[in-house]
Amino acid sequence: MISGNVHTPNPSLRHDAPMVSIIMTTYNAERFIKASVLAALAQDYPNFEVVVVDDGSTDRTAAICEEIHDPRLRVHRAERIGRSRALNKAVELARGEYIANNDADDLSFTYRLSYVMKFARLQADVAFIGTPAVPTQTFVDHIAAESVPPEESSEDTQGNVVWPSRITVFRRNLFNHSTLVYPKTVWRLMGGYDEGLDMCEDYDFYLRAMQFGRAAILPKPTVVWLTESGGYFRKKSMADYLKTMNLIKRRAYRLLNLPLWMRPYHALWTQVYKAGILYRGWPEPGT
Repeated sequence: MISGNVHTPNPSLRHDAPMVSIIMTTYNAERFIKASVLAALAQDYPNFEVVVVDDGSTDRTAAICEEIHDPRLRVHRAERIGRSRALNKAVELARGEYIANNDADDLSFTYRLSYVMKFARLQADVAFIGTPAVPTQTFVDHIAAESVPPEESSEDTQGNVVWPSRITVFRRNLFNHSTLVYPKTVWRLMGGYDEGLDMCEDYDFYLRAMQFGRAAILPKPTVVWLTESGGYFRKKSMADYLKTMNLIKRRAYRLLNLPLWMRPYHALWTQVYKAGILYRGWPEPGT
C-alpha cells in the first residue's frame, strides 16, 4: 500500500500539456467512431485532448478519425495488439495528468470532464472515479437534449458520492469503464492494464488500482452507454469468463489484503453464476 497522496503534479510535463486525456481504443468501429470522437471533443472543459488508438481495424475506423481536423485529436494506428495492450498504449501516449476512458461506442456528455475534474482536483487520495451511465440499446450519433441530466448543486454532488470499499468492489463490479477517470500516476504505480487478459481487464484494473487509493462514484451520469447485444465488444464463453475471474479474484484477494472470511466468497459466487442465479451487480462476461 502506498501512503500519502495518490496524485501529485508532474513537473516534467510541458506547461501547454492538457490536464486530461480522453482515451479511446477502437477495432472495426466505423459505425460508431465519428460520433464518439465528436462527443468527446465537444467537452466544455478547457484543457483536454483526445487520444485514439486504432487496434488494427480492417474497416475505415482510422481513416474516419483522421478526417476529423481538430488539434486536440491524436490518432495512433497499431497492429492488432488486443484491447489491454491498446489501452496501455493510449495511456502511454496521453499527455494529460488525468486519464478519462471512453469506449468507442459510447458518447460522453459535454459536461463530463468539468463535472468529474471539479471533484477530482479536491481528492488527492482517490485512485479512480466513476459515474452512472445512461443506457441505450440503439446507437445514436448525437446526444438528444432531453437525455441530458439536470444540473446539480455542488452540495448535492458532495453529499451523494459513494465510496465503495475494497470488499464491495471485490464482491461485484460497480463501475462502467467508459465513465472512469483516474490520475495517470495510478496507472504507472500499478503497471497499467494486465496485457495477459483478453477480457475483464477493466474489472481487474479497478481491483488492483484500489491498492493505491480510494474509489468514488459520483451521482450524475456522464456517458450514454450502448448496451445492445451485438455491440462493439463481443462476449466470451462462460468457461473463459470464469477462468479469467478466478485469476483476477485470487490476485485481488492477495493484493488488497482482504479478510480471511472473504476467501471462500469467489468459489460460492462461481457456483451461483453457473447455476444462472445472478445478482444484479455482478460483472457479466465481456464487461
